Amino acid sequence: MLDLCAGRAAFRQSSVDREDYSSIVSVLDVIKCPAIRIDRNGSVLAVSAKASKLFDGELFVRGQHLYVTHYQSRIKLEELLNRVRLASDSQEGFASQVVIHRSDRRPIVIEAIWQDWACKSSLCDTGALLLLTDLSEMPVISQISLMEIFGLTRVQAHLARLLVMGKSLKEIAREMNISAGTARNHLKAIFVRTATKRQGELISLLSRLR
Repeated sequence: MLDLCAGRAAFRQSSVDREDYSSIVSVLDVIKCPAIRIDRNGSVLAVSAKASKLFDGELFVRGQHLYVTHYQSRIKLEELLNRVRLASDSQEGFASQVVIHRSDRRPIVIEAIWQDWACKSSLCDTGALLLLTDLSEMPVISQISLMEIFGLTRVQAHLARLLVMGKSLKEIAREMNISAGTARNHLKAIFVRTATKRQGELISLLSRLR
């Protein structure tokens, strides 16, 4: 399926009612996109299932507050939450990012998206949606999707999936128990079916799929 998490720009561009926004976390939960909804004071209101799986001793929620142990990352996150507070007061939408560093893994990028509500009452629960991207997570491409979208054979789709996962053609040939020459021939056929010419271009294309 298409990477629906990549459609986050739509939240910045479209007008979202308060009632609709309150259900966005549930929607992102269904499409397996890590998300946290916070109010104007930075208190956590909802966490998607996939976001909760990213929590550990370095990034976690306690008492409706999002905590980060890395000092510089914690300062950056607090600056971002302050922007949410200021935006809520000024009724100006914005999108901004912070990088959360971890000791033994690649960072998590947190993007905050805030939009003005149709309701202007001080009682309205304005806030922001935090979208999380785990840079250590390897993309998982559906083999069936590759076969249906590009007309790849089962073997070609398997090889393409392994390329997106970061494996070299030599490693793939060994894993699939085929010769390096056969692997190259499959890759050439994949190039033709996907209208690409280089591995980098192919991986960029396939990474848009989930």
